[in-house]
Amino acid sequence: MLLGRGPELELIDQLVDGVTHGKGRALVVTGEPGIGKTTLLQQATERASRDLRLLQVTGVENEADLPYATLHLLLSPVIDQIGLLPAPQAAALHSAFGRGPAAGADRFLVGLATLTLLSELATETPVLCLVDDGQWVDTASVEALRFVGRRLRHDPVGLVVAVREEGRTSGGTPPYADLPVLRLGGLQRDAAVALLAGRSPALPPWLQDRVLAAADGNPLALQELPKSLGEDDSAAGDLLPITDRLQRAFAGQIDRLDEACRTLVLVIAAEGTGDLGTVLQAADRLGVPATALAEAERAGLVVVSAGSVRFRHPLVRTAAYQGALFTQRQAVHQALAETLKGSDPHRWPWHLAAAAFGPDEKVAAALERAADRAVERDGQAAAVAAYERAARLSEDATARGRRLAAAAVAAVELGRFQRAGELCAAAEPLTDDPAIRSRLAVTRARLEFEGGHPRAAARTMIDSAAEIATAMPATAAETLVLAAYYAGHGVDLPLAGEAVALLETLELPPGHALQPWVRSTVEYNRLIRGEVTSDALLSGRSPDSVWEQSWSARSLNVAGHASAALETSEAMVAGSREAGLMGHLANALFHRACAQVLLGRHRAASVSAEEALAVAVDTRQGSVATYLRGLLAWLAALDGDDERCRTFADEAIQYAGDHRTPPSAADATWALALLDFGNGRYEAALGRMEDRWRSWPHSSAWIRSTADHIEVAVRAGEPGIALRLLGELEEHAEQLLDPYAPSIIARCRALAGEADEAEEYFTAALGPVPSDDRPFERARTLLAYGQWLRREHRKAEARVRLRAALDIFSGSGAKLWASRAQEELRATGDRSAAPDPGPGPAARLTPQELRVVRLAATGATNRDIAAQMFLSPRTVAQHLYRAFPKLGIATRTELAALNLDL
Repeated sequence: MLLGRGPELELIDQLVDGVTHGKGRALVVTGEPGIGKTTLLQQATERASRDLRLLQVTGVENEADLPYATLHLLLSPVIDQIGLLPAPQAAALHSAFGRGPAAGADRFLVGLATLTLLSELATETPVLCLVDDGQWVDTASVEALRFVGRRLRHDPVGLVVAVREEGRTSGGTPPYADLPVLRLGGLQRDAAVALLAGRSPALPPWLQDRVLAAADGNPLALQELPKSLGEDDSAAGDLLPITDRLQRAFAGQIDRLDEACRTLVLVIAAEGTGDLGTVLQAADRLGVPATALAEAERAGLVVVSAGSVRFRHPLVRTAAYQGALFTQRQAVHQALAETLKGSDPHRWPWHLAAAAFGPDEKVAAALERAADRAVERDGQAAAVAAYERAARLSEDATARGRRLAAAAVAAVELGRFQRAGELCAAAEPLTDDPAIRSRLAVTRARLEFEGGHPRAAARTMIDSAAEIATAMPATAAETLVLAAYYAGHGVDLPLAGEAVALLETLELPPGHALQPWVRSTVEYNRLIRGEVTSDALLSGRSPDSVWEQSWSARSLNVAGHASAALETSEAMVAGSREAGLMGHLANALFHRACAQVLLGRHRAASVSAEEALAVAVDTRQGSVATYLRGLLAWLAALDGDDERCRTFADEAIQYAGDHRTPPSAADATWALALLDFGNGRYEAALGRMEDRWRSWPHSSAWIRSTADHIEVAVRAGEPGIALRLLGELEEHAEQLLDPYAPSIIARCRALAGEADEAEEYFTAALGPVPSDDRPFERARTLLAYGQWLRREHRKAEARVRLRAALDIFSGSGAKLWASRAQEELRATGDRSAAPDPGPGPAARLTPQELRVVRLAATGATNRDIAAQMFLSPRTVAQHLYRAFPKLGIATRTELAALNLDL
């Protein structure tokens, strides 16, 4: 029984018991060094039943930058089971572990593969994963473990990670963000006294009090500080932090060892992974006998088991390494490099670098190759460290500049923006190589963009591309595609046009891989500048790559070709799911939701957008998540859900303000205005519409939001504003992209124009249109026409239009607007309008349940559905278990007969 840890042990018991009975959970245990995290994990091991499979790993400081090192060790006992996973997931894990080609798979697929593997193992035996020293887990493994930890609810899998409280962060985010945390504090005094009382020999009372005060409840300090006390008890009263006091205590124990044993302890500390064979071979090169290991073990500094050796506590390693002279460390690293050469291409160059006295081009080149391999395996943290060290060992300025530039690129990908900026500044004076300078320019542009300066980012990239356009057209093309994207975020059409104009002058070889990017970028920018008609989008080739599909779906939505946009985005969603490209899925789902909005399928759009937002948050795509929050706020406004609308809108507006990207807040501001409009708060709505960013000229969103602005102005008694906006629409009538634009403009003319022409325009607005059905816009016209007819005392005619509007609003899920139509009907004297009967059975499901049920209806297995939805098979089964009673069915075969549309 651990002294003073009753509540913590109870929590561990609950977790283990839950896993045993089929309920998964993750827990992060944090606290200062020596506080008892490792001991608590040992208790979890002891309290786990014999029928529970244990997977354990300890983070190693020397491997903290090696991609997937910890995950590989954790899963090594079950690595032979990887072949049972779906092919894309198996390939991702093999690639991550260096057992297959580094194919550049979506890194989130590694997390999904880990989840699926653990879930499959747990179908036979519940699984408990224990990770100690989580602060030394590499970033790639952290991402995978975090992905798993967020999805364990329905699987008999437990995950407990012990992390030093000052643990590293990745991109400013706590390494295990979003997982439950148990913080271990110091022991209460009675438990601390009991712990001290158990030692032999006993401390005199006066010294015991000083140790208690110095240890401050830290169990390791209570055990170790007395060992370092002699006649001089000053260590007990030292004002150093507890970590430094403990390190000093361990250093004293190491100093009492003989020279051979101290050297062996230093080898163990420098080797870092605990591989006993490597340690003993390196020690032999230094003339240290294997028998020295016994002395270190007897002293209680190390623990030896089959094939491995580890320190009793990480602070022993720190004390052993930092307490040695530089020349001693250099000799040990040289011995380790000679031992590992030819067998470990990742660690060998690092030991060689640690043994170097000054610049050494051979060592620098070896480190650079190791960094290149790390990039291929998504090991950006390892790459940054290796490129930087290689730069310091470089013998000439050009090589140093190249390696610093590569480190800057990796630092950006890692999210370490400040460090990336410092590396760029260090590299630029060292090189005149156009390729390296271009790489640095792209990196600086990325930093400018992330810092909220998209226009400056675009300018930097355009200038850089102009310098290399002739000599390096492919690099220039890639740079300009990104420049056009940044200019779009900065709401700068002329700047985007400059990028595209230069892009069109480049000469790429026929069939070059960049051709689709260039073509899509040029077409999109021509479209938003009104240089081509939207009909051109519907002709020609079908997009094949994810990149082309994304640009095509975006262009089609901007142009209001909703059915074609939906078809393209559906293909993109399916392709992303099939290939496990979680990073692309959020974007694909966003485009699908936008198309569904245009088609009036608001409930379906909400389902798509909610899934997309969850994926975007998981993959940390802040910009995409912001657009999605704006879209969800807009949909919530139609529903009349004030709280949901304001929450999403406020988050989107905050992000846009912080990152100086007003387009990402456009839908959010529009949503708040629409909410005020629907509730009859016309002046408030008008104020918001006046402040909104008005989207790209000529786009479908610009037309529709301007129409809302006009109607709000009319209702607020501001005809001058309405006429000004109507004039803007009419001025651009020939350039408007949306085929439904004439109908929308006709409605605006009916609302804001001369009264004696209103009916003519309403009739025109309700006439046939050469495009998709746009039920929501049609219902808006029917409502406005019905209101006008009622004011003209033509109540019978008004009822016909208002009933039609009510039916459309109710069917599309626009509850607030259905309520407005119903109120107008009652004002005509029609009391027969029944309340909205509500949606069908499918709408009773949560968005996640609905997605699972729809896939199950196609005949997909739970395993297939799990792979597509980035869930575990057991979680899929739980969703079906909850969904069936809501649908009034009992088996999967009954799904085919249901209408699962929203």
